[in-house]
Amino acid sequence: MTSERDDTRRLEALALYEIMDTPPEPEFDDIVLLASEICQTPVSLVSLVETERQWFKARIGFEQCETPIGQSVCAHSLTSSDLLVIPDLSADVRTRDNRLVTHDPFIRFYAGAPLISPEGVAIGTLCVIDKVARPDGLNDTQRRSLAALARQVVVLLEMRRISSRKDDLFRRQKRISSEVRAIAASSIAAQEAGGIGTFDIDVASGRMKISAEGCRIFHLPIQDEYPANVIYDFILPQDRHLPSADRTRMDGTASLETEYRIHTPQGAIRWISRRASFHRDAEGRAMRMVGTLKDVTEERNAHARMQALIRLGDVLRDTDDVQQAAFDAAELMAEALGATRAGFGMVDPVAETVLMHRDWRAPGVATLEGLHHFRDYGSFIEDLRRGETVLIGDVTTDPRTRDQFQTLLDIGIRVLVNVPVFDKGQFNLVVFVHSNEPRQWSDAELDFIRSVGDRLQSAIGRLLAEMDQDILNRELSHRLKNTLSIVQAIATQTLRAVQNRGPIESFEKRLQALSSAHDVLIHRNWTGASIKDLVSDTLDRIGMLERADVSGPAIFIGPKATQSVMLLLHELATNAVKYGSLSNETGKVAVKWDISGPADNPQLSFSWQEAGGPPVTEPTQRGFGSRLIRMGLLGTGDVDIRYDAPGIMIVMRASLSHLQEAG
Repeated sequence: MTSERDDTRRLEALALYEIMDTPPEPEFDDIVLLASEICQTPVSLVSLVETERQWFKARIGFEQCETPIGQSVCAHSLTSSDLLVIPDLSADVRTRDNRLVTHDPFIRFYAGAPLISPEGVAIGTLCVIDKVARPDGLNDTQRRSLAALARQVVVLLEMRRISSRKDDLFRRQKRISSEVRAIAASSIAAQEAGGIGTFDIDVASGRMKISAEGCRIFHLPIQDEYPANVIYDFILPQDRHLPSADRTRMDGTASLETEYRIHTPQGAIRWISRRASFHRDAEGRAMRMVGTLKDVTEERNAHARMQALIRLGDVLRDTDDVQQAAFDAAELMAEALGATRAGFGMVDPVAETVLMHRDWRAPGVATLEGLHHFRDYGSFIEDLRRGETVLIGDVTTDPRTRDQFQTLLDIGIRVLVNVPVFDKGQFNLVVFVHSNEPRQWSDAELDFIRSVGDRLQSAIGRLLAEMDQDILNRELSHRLKNTLSIVQAIATQTLRAVQNRGPIESFEKRLQALSSAHDVLIHRNWTGASIKDLVSDTLDRIGMLERADVSGPAIFIGPKATQSVMLLLHELATNAVKYGSLSNETGKVAVKWDISGPADNPQLSFSWQEAGGPPVTEPTQRGFGSRLIRMGLLGTGDVDIRYDAPGIMIVMRASLSHLQEAG
């Protein structure tokens, strides 16, 4: 362990760096990432040692940001300038009782390079840790790389301390970046990990060193070197501007990150992601282009499927047509899966036929519109009858279709997907997706197809239910209007002998207003109506809409309030025609409404102001109509009536939330 004098010097050096307890920085994070990859360990740390603790400036694979000094293995590295390698921590007398060894996370292997300041003070380590013992420790390349990276940690610390020397900082930063990239390139190019290929292009010669995984990605025979332009033959013509070329590598303008498509020798299309960086000489000229390659086809396909489901949700939410919903679902499914044909058909389950409607097709693919018999193509109708989605990856081998596979091949079907749709338990519609190339369905694709089928079933069920509800609403509306007509006929018959016809006519018109309110509600499936529609409908029925100024925000009110407001508007309009501004040729009426009050309890203010009519006087008697107006929007009052010289002015107020209640 270190002496008290060494501890003091170390603490002073750490204080000068002002590094302790600072947030993570990508430069340090990159170094622990490289150390972990080069040494092939799950854990790598930049550890800075104080008196009572060791704190990690950067870490990978280790949850804690610091540990007590008593648990520090790095403290043993501070007395030497060489790497400390402990192949088995549980067997070493210095560490076998360490809690990190005897308890979770049960570390077993340790290698640490001391971080030595320019003044010769060891302030911590760059270490790598494994959870299994490694009797062979590190190889020579790994030892040199770990030591070099440790030096780069110190350089980064120095750069932070002398950041005011900008010119020197810039030159040293370039050196550090070049050294780190060189270490990364030489190490990663020697490995194949996680499906990531590596390449190293010499700009001057146009020759490319490529890893075995890189060769596999491009379906090239595995060898160390190729001309850099060998990949152009695989790239789709429309994407050939995306990779680097001789000119863009030479002038250093090639895109550092790009994605493009290639054609494999088997005819498949794959997406390739390429990331790269340039190594430049002292004058800034591009010397080498080094980077990684990865096949991201599955990621792209997963994204396409996710976007298709999002779009499907939007389409199914907005459509009100069952056939359009089925077609849209089939089209989205086909595009996401790279199919060649998709559509839907109406099923006769008794005759076992399907009438194919319009279908989505890739260029050059024939339509299947018309009548088809399920049994002509296989036995999969039995699955459809049970409500099961049919997924056939190759019609020539699937037992449900192999006896009729030639019939399917003749119409361009090698892959078949059928999603049954039921109405009231009856199989009456099928959504289909076809492809002319065999394929194996991935679990993600199968989940996607089933998800589309489930969503389509739900949406069509909703549409059919809405259609049934609409029929029911219209029947109820018809019967209700008949009831109101009967009430009106009974009233007319009963009151025929009454000499004063005015009240009777008013009663009949109120019945008509109530009937109109029901018409509006039926039109909106009893979800309420907008105030503007109610006002406009009332004025339009008496032929006075063009003499009215109607304005206010779009506000919908509930069914109960709709009936009350419709009767109220009828009284206002009738009075205006009989006695007010609409009783002559020039008068007008202004109908306005707005929202005011606090956000948690907004109030609707509704005004009816007449102008240009005969002189206004307050009535001496109040009939039913006057009482109805004074009851206000909800029958609870809060009505101001002024008999001004220009015309009557009525302002009504009510709680917006009460107006919008459903019942």
